[in-house]
Amino acid sequence: MNIIILIFSIILIASFGLSNLIYILISALTTYLAAINHKNKHKKLIFIGTIILNVSILVFFKVVTFNNFFNLVNNKNILIPLGISYYTFQVLAYLIDVYRGKIKPEKNLLNYLLFVFYFPYLIIGPINRYNDLSKTLYKKKKLKKDNLFNGLIRISWGLFKKYVIASRIALIVTTITSNLNYQGAYVLLALLLYSFQLYADFSGGIDIVIGFSKMIGIELAENFDSPYLSRNLKEFWRRWHISLSSWFRDYLYIPLGGNHCSKIRAKINIIITFIISGLWHGINYFFWGLFHGIIVAFQGKPNDKYKTLKIILNFVIVSLLWIFFIYPDTLTSFKMLGSIFTNLNYLNLFNNILKLGLDLVNIIVLIITLIILIIVDIKHEKIKTYLYNKSDEVKLIFLGSMILLILLFGVYGLGFNVQDFIYSKF
Repeated sequence: MNIIILIFSIILIASFGLSNLIYILISALTTYLAAINHKNKHKKLIFIGTIILNVSILVFFKVVTFNNFFNLVNNKNILIPLGISYYTFQVLAYLIDVYRGKIKPEKNLLNYLLFVFYFPYLIIGPINRYNDLSKTLYKKKKLKKDNLFNGLIRISWGLFKKYVIASRIALIVTTITSNLNYQGAYVLLALLLYSFQLYADFSGGIDIVIGFSKMIGIELAENFDSPYLSRNLKEFWRRWHISLSSWFRDYLYIPLGGNHCSKIRAKINIIITFIISGLWHGINYFFWGLFHGIIVAFQGKPNDKYKTLKIILNFVIVSLLWIFFIYPDTLTSFKMLGSIFTNLNYLNLFNNILKLGLDLVNIIVLIITLIILIIVDIKHEKIKTYLYNKSDEVKLIFLGSMILLILLFGVYGLGFNVQDFIYSKF
């Protein structure tokens, strides 16, 4: 089955354009060869050269495909290769771990290509570590009933979040952000809703990837742990996009010195790490990374005193910083962020709330589904354990109900503009 999965992945990648296949093949072959030569007398030169090559390709596409950093770059004819941000970090982590002696190099080229090319994660993540993924990736695949049911349950929840919640919110957010006359309270509403949209979209996509993988016996790393229940930004980054934040911790922050240095140096290391994290998303996200880094660097450990208030405050801070995600360039982002504090047009927003893309019925549906999302986030472990341990009949009823809800309340089809998964563009 592994050969079938590899061939299927190659075909899918090539279907998005032959250049996608070429770039991922370059990353795969260069890191494969560098890893198996980790004891070569020129190993340091090979290692550094391979790292520089792969990072340079990633940086090149990040720069030329994002034309919204003060409008300095303007090239819309070059498309970023499919999944380059994810597979580049995945192969770099593998190569670094080999040279650190943490793992042995994979000598079977087909096995390594499967690790790199495995299609589901290329669209939206997570960024997998070889040591973890290889435990189930290379095992002989047996289709098990429990894996099929549990994987489908995870997929159905991901589809619900994507099409019932995220795509419904997108109608409001797009209406506001596509018209720069909507300022002040409108921008604040768009940001608060975008927090839920991005989370439902991104985590929904991860649910689909993890669920599909589970169906065929492959275990992928979890990427979210109820991030909006965090008490401050430091905790948020232990719960949000876990595979990316842990990558930056292990392969950038700690090598910079981590916190095993002076307090000032440790804070600088945090800020540098977050700036690079912002640039991983694209040039326009420099200030997003910078602001996160500054706040995290000067925050203490979270505690439970005034816990609910801290969760709400942290959610607002995170939401405000998503401003760089919803507007096309940095200057516009700052302008719209400033309008929140200068244009207090809340009454105007209230009077026009039904003119922003959703009628009253859809707003009610959105509120109900957001409440469901919050409850599931709070009780997700208990709910998952409960469902996974139920009989096949109960699982079938649940799946049937989810399919019905998605068909009835999902936002798709003619007249709607459903976006691709947001993080697929990174």
